[in-house]
Amino acid sequence: MRNKLMMLSMIPTLFLAAPVMADKHESCEDKDKYGDMKNHKQHDGIPRMLKGIELTEEQKTEIKKLVEVQEIDKKEDMRSHWELYKKLNQLAFNDRLDQNKLENIINEATEAHADKLAQKAKLNNAIFNVLTPEQQQQLKQKIAEFEQNKRD
Repeated sequence: MRNKLMMLSMIPTLFLAAPVMADKHESCEDKDKYGDMKNHKQHDGIPRMLKGIELTEEQKTEIKKLVEVQEIDKKEDMRSHWELYKKLNQLAFNDRLDQNKLENIINEATEAHADKLAQKAKLNNAIFNVLTPEQQQQLKQKIAEFEQNKRD
């Protein structure tokens, strides 16, 4: 219950912050700054978690197909996100705040977020199942190292 209340209180803030974060930042165009960030738009379709793991061409092709399907879904998710954002703004910038409508928008956003998490988990599982047992072990090791570094 406490987590749900915390998440519900953060959703309006995230909706209001989204346009600010979505603007193209001038420093992204700076060629000498930020090292790898200058190439962040160039993506080969292979998730970063697999960098450093030797993949066959067949595996790369299959993983790229899985990621492409998810990208199509992501575009639709973004459209629905912006629709929720518009609804929230229309509601927030009125003389009175309708609590029932606000709760409906929050519930919609919560469900959408849960769906995105489920899609991400399904994609990661599908990618994991493309890998050989040795590659799976390498990936598990990379994840463990990453989590350990995050804690430190």
